[in-house]
Amino acid sequence: MWKFVSVRPFLVLVSVAALAACSTSNETTHPQSFSKAPEQLKKQIEHMDEALFSAFNTCDIATFTNYLTPDVEFYHDEGGLMLSAASQAEGLKMRCAEQSKNGELRRELVRASLEVYPIKNYGAVEIGTHNFYRTLPGKPEKLTTVAKFMHIWQQDGKQWRVSRIISYAHSATD
Repeated sequence: MWKFVSVRPFLVLVSVAALAACSTSNETTHPQSFSKAPEQLKKQIEHMDEALFSAFNTCDIATFTNYLTPDVEFYHDEGGLMLSAASQAEGLKMRCAEQSKNGELRRELVRASLEVYPIKNYGAVEIGTHNFYRTLPGKPEKLTTVAKFMHIWQQDGKQWRVSRIISYAHSATD
């Protein structure tokens, strides 16, 4: 007498093995690579990032604003949307005026996270992670926030300015 045996467990096992083989072979036969910027461009953007945030950190509003296009768009996951260099200047001015009670804020690029990609006939995109430190009166500086960012840099001759900013995934470290 024939005994009926279900093949369903066998088919499930074969299906899982086939999916695993496809996913593994896809990763090894088609490694994902991105066309990053030449080292010279990466260094240029890293230098511009440093200059922009040196002005931010020291409340040099005029210099900070000069690194922004007049129509800069700043998308912030917690703060919303700001649509001009003038609104950026006003926001920095207010933040700097409140440092005596809120503490000094300092932004620092996480250099190992920096990615730069050229944008043909325009400039470059900068992607990375930045840390924010706060120093309250009478207290040592403390890392308070980590976030991701993207800057679109526009090159006009030898001048570089940020035209779009996205700052997102803010995470408090407290």
